Amino acid sequence: MASETYDIIIIGGGTAGLVLANRPSEDPKLQVLVLESGGTTKSDNLTPGAWPMLTASPDNWTFQVAPQADIPRQFVIPQGKALGGSSSINSFLFTSTSKANVEAWKSLGNEGWDYAAYEAALKKSFTLHKPGEGNATEGQGPLQLTAATPESASFWGKAWVEGLASLGYPQTDPLSGRLGGPNLAAERIDPKTKQRSYAASAYLDPIRERRSNLTVQTGATVTKILVEKHATATGEAVAKGVQILTQTNGVQTIGARNEVILSAGAINSPRILELSGIGGADLLQSLGIEVVVDNPYVGENLQNHPFTGIVFEAHDDVETIDAFFRQEPEAVAKAMQDYAKGTGPLSTSNLINMAQLPLPEFHTEEGRQELDRLLEAASTIPTSTPAFAAAHEAYVRSALTDPSGEAVGNYVFGEGYAPFDAPAAYRAPGKHVSVAVELSHPLSRGSVHLTSAAPEKAGTGEGVRVDLGVLAHPLDLEVLARQLRFTEDLVCRAAPLTQYLKLGQGQKEGKRRFADLEVAREYVRRTVDAAYHYTGTCAMMPRALGGVVDGRLRVHGCANLRVCDASVIPLEPTANPQAVVYAVAEMGAGFIKEDI
Repeated sequence: MASETYDIIIIGGGTAGLVLANRPSEDPKLQVLVLESGGTTKSDNLTPGAWPMLTASPDNWTFQVAPQADIPRQFVIPQGKALGGSSSINSFLFTSTSKANVEAWKSLGNEGWDYAAYEAALKKSFTLHKPGEGNATEGQGPLQLTAATPESASFWGKAWVEGLASLGYPQTDPLSGRLGGPNLAAERIDPKTKQRSYAASAYLDPIRERRSNLTVQTGATVTKILVEKHATATGEAVAKGVQILTQTNGVQTIGARNEVILSAGAINSPRILELSGIGGADLLQSLGIEVVVDNPYVGENLQNHPFTGIVFEAHDDVETIDAFFRQEPEAVAKAMQDYAKGTGPLSTSNLINMAQLPLPEFHTEEGRQELDRLLEAASTIPTSTPAFAAAHEAYVRSALTDPSGEAVGNYVFGEGYAPFDAPAAYRAPGKHVSVAVELSHPLSRGSVHLTSAAPEKAGTGEGVRVDLGVLAHPLDLEVLARQLRFTEDLVCRAAPLTQYLKLGQGQKEGKRRFADLEVAREYVRRTVDAAYHYTGTCAMMPRALGGVVDGRLRVHGCANLRVCDASVIPLEPTANPQAVVYAVAEMGAGFIKEDI
């Protein structure tokens, strides 16, 4: 017997979950409950430049990753475990994806997901503040964004943009859907407070005390969704409520009159579905879980951006933030003084100088033939249907060969040393700049699956196996190696940038370190890392393609259960997916309000 009953139960008070808490609860007749396993983010988490330290904070799920074939690195996945989810602990770049990427989601069978609808949903989420334009703003959404302009950018930002423009890549707007050049990314920073703006501060805090129909319970881990088999005339299951575990009250049951919405992220959402009997029958039966909906694609299709990078030494008389990264006392003291004025390395993520670029070598007839040869030689990843694998490959090939300049790589320029080829804690002496090289459209796919049905593990990083599948598809290694070569060549030819760098004699003479592709491949294998951009494990597409939810985010086979978070994104966005998750959540909130 349920101790309480609500119209809507939202599992997860993270990035998407708090958008969903806000929008449907605008209707005072709907009783909405949010269940969050973690607590409230600490106030010291809000200093922008302190974000790298938050991956070790207690507000964090830490998932160990299964060893990856032929890759020496041990991967760990931090995910936010607090109100606001990962938006409370990660970096806060606000970059959207390309129009072609969203239209590709639609082409998989997701009606209504055209770019115009996506863009309208995205614009509901933010207010963009433009410095130097008379306090001009764009949008009226809850998130507060700041964006540098070419006039307000650091000299390194100007050099990055001007350097790439000199090579034929003019500056683009990262929120426009039309990518293919450098950009100065917006950040989720409130210009009034100088602190990060995130899901809890933007979507929850302003309404939490004013809406009596909204209940938020922290420290509540959902151990399973209570699903009744064959409950509708068409044989679908129906979600009746949830079972939760709390430290104070132990196991409780809460009922749902209308809908249960799973918004626990790309790792925990498939995990909770499997705990609830929705997943592959063989796996569930092996763990003693009753099969409610047999769908072996739950937890499959895990996608993420692999990346590596390259470091260049800077001249001694230019300013970098290396001393701050090395935590030299004078540099730290100055950073704290500058932050009081709203400037310096503590006032920003230090990652706003970006570019989303094509790879021109695949635009020629010879390049297209080489790409076809690489694809033909590659084996299909077995963790999907043949139809989806073919659609995925066709999309990636189209992006790589698009002569209009569709972005296939995301590049982040940093004003200091990054340890791509060194221990994570190492910071080199001297002055440096770094370029992270990220593969926008990986073909590799991993998986997330239960290893234990024990409910007490549901609130921990245990009881689940995460396999990232890093570089599992051979094309990813090939493209990333070519991106590395492309990056070195671009930087060494960009005069507005190279004037500040100590290039090696060979680089000055056109003898690049990564000109030999085998050297580049070996470097990628040794240094590849995984961004925290996980998507796809409850993919939005027809069941026959390998989908878990339909175009309105309803779980296949269960009438009133939806998933709405990064896990539904079927094809990885072009860059940091956080803005995309807000857009998906705003789309989902619209579906829920329409259907209820």
